[in-house]
Amino acid sequence: MAHIRTQVRDRVAAALTGLPLSGSRCFVTRTFPLEHKRLPALLVYVLDEQSQPAEMGTPRDIERQMSVTIEAIADGRGFDEELDQIAVEVETALARSSLLGGLVKELYLQSSSLDIATGRERGERRHGVLTLRYLAFAIAREDDPQSAL
Repeated sequence: MAHIRTQVRDRVAAALTGLPLSGSRCFVTRTFPLEHKRLPALLVYVLDEQSQPAEMGTPRDIERQMSVTIEAIADGRGFDEELDQIAVEVETALARSSLLGGLVKELYLQSSSLDIATGRERGERRHGVLTLRYLAFAIAREDDPQSAL
């Protein structure tokens, strides 16, 4: 089994794979630029986690608050409307995900932001990146960071 962060990231990606606009173009922790023919696409990361003990003593339960970042990338004319539609699809899919199959206790959208890049100086197409940040709250034993409670 994998660390609970990895499981959260992978289950979010699974919930988002196959959406109408992004289709199978949902990637976890991608580091290379996406080509135009692979857009629109979704990128999923878990970049930050805050944790604290839920109780005194050992072994104890650890409450984990993970920031799940989903980047939706689109280009060409009307990419902002396309990104808004992708947001509808992502938000709906995650709301219906049954808390990632019971892996997390809470999962909700914390913030979203849109960044626009022209890219014209390098001959690239205009594109936009919509970043959706979700909070995933999970509990795992201190001595077993692979199993959610």
